Amino acid sequence: MVLTLTGRRWLIGIACALPLIYIVQAIVRVQTGEWNLLGPEPGKAITHFTGTWGFNFLLLTLAVTPIVRLTKQKWLMPHRRMLGLYAAFYVSLHALAYLAFLLGWQWGELGREVVERPYLLVGALSWLLLLPLVITSTKTWQQRLKRRWKQLHQLIYVIVALAAVHYLLQIRASWFEPVAYTLIAAFLLALRLWFFAKKKCARTS
Repeated sequence: MVLTLTGRRWLIGIACALPLIYIVQAIVRVQTGEWNLLGPEPGKAITHFTGTWGFNFLLLTLAVTPIVRLTKQKWLMPHRRMLGLYAAFYVSLHALAYLAFLLGWQWGELGREVVERPYLLVGALSWLLLLPLVITSTKTWQQRLKRRWKQLHQLIYVIVALAAVHYLLQIRASWFEPVAYTLIAAFLLALRLWFFAKKKCARTS
């Protein structure tokens, strides 16, 4: 049975919500003392989990166009917006988790933390750049901005690059995961550059 567009949206939406469902039930189990899935430092685990999934959805959003072009699976394209919104959602949860669990809402400490940990500044910049993309993600804004809408949403490339730097700057002992994510991001960005160069050559020929 071939799923309709609405059916696919529901299926993808539920799949995108699974990480949230997992972390919520893990928090509930820690609170009730039933089963600790978050380890000895739950706050740090929640912050890392939400950040990882924010990065996952950023990469998935960036991967949609290359997958469509290479496989001709055009049905994926209408779902890119949902993936982007989930990326912003999980990145926002990541920021909130840091403020709540690691900073303890001590706003006076934020300036010192940024100076001592430059990755916070890079991460905050990545999150701030996501906000205009979320606000202008509707068809109304697309019609209002016209050609500028596409230019604005090319910020996703900068955001992904900043997310990779944010992750790399946090390397302490285990470097495998940050480097793996950075290589995937670099590959996807290189693919987009290749598509852009190919399109430009086609126009000039």
